[in-house]
Amino acid sequence: MLLRRRSLLAFLSLAACRRGRPLSFAEYAALEHDTPYVLRFARGRGSLLFFGTAHTYDPSDRQVAQIEARWAEFGPTLAFNEGGDPPTEATVAAAVSQHGESGLLRFLARRDAVPVASIEPPLREQVRALRASGFADEQIKLFFVLRQVPQHRERTGAAMDAARLVEVLRYFTEATEIAGPATPDELAATCARLLPALRHWSEVPQAWFDPVFTRPPAFTNVLSARTSEVRDAWVVDLLTAQVRRGERVFAVMGASHVVVQEPALRARLGRPERLA
Repeated sequence: MLLRRRSLLAFLSLAACRRGRPLSFAEYAALEHDTPYVLRFARGRGSLLFFGTAHTYDPSDRQVAQIEARWAEFGPTLAFNEGGDPPTEATVAAAVSQHGESGLLRFLARRDAVPVASIEPPLREQVRALRASGFADEQIKLFFVLRQVPQHRERTGAAMDAARLVEVLRYFTEATEIAGPATPDELAATCARLLPALRHWSEVPQAWFDPVFTRPPAFTNVLSARTSEVRDAWVVDLLTAQVRRGERVFAVMGASHVVVQEPALRARLGRPERLA
């Protein structure tokens, strides 16, 4: 069965490559793939090592050592991490436990004096694209805020409290320039109207932000899929441009993004070497 799944991945990737586009989520949903999923592209003087991870905050996770080894072997001139611009911690353990694999990449880049930046499109660009897709500002703001809740649970092992929620609301109010909901009470009222199945905002499940779905429990799944499409298209353009400039690019994202983007990158950079 796994062999057939891999054959299907190759077939769908080739078909999407011919169209120069990422995989659709319907195509991705039909696949199984290994994690980590690591590709190396070479074009002229430039190259790309694209490391697709299972997100982790565990310094003992084997992916941490794998990323460190690939980094040393590849010798990048430029790095990109998923998840914005986390601060650089003093040790690998602190970097991973606080900021996951994004923190690890920031640590390695600072240690080796390699320029590093977020791989993400600016949040206002994501908001613009979501508005153009028909989502209301209130839905967009609720999506970005609530998405932090299960991520906080995964990272800390505890539910997000009201004090942390106030910080998250303040950040996304400024970053998105969307006014409401802006307080915990406003958030609770908005959840009651838009997500009536949710008993309390602190209990929102990670599954509601999965872009691969058949029967979505909430509008957040559809919004997550559209956000991922925007991000994937942005990343393909970003990485392609840097490789064509001759950079040796080391990028880390969730493995699903690497699989989805592979056909579009193949169309622009040629066939990659599969490293894992």
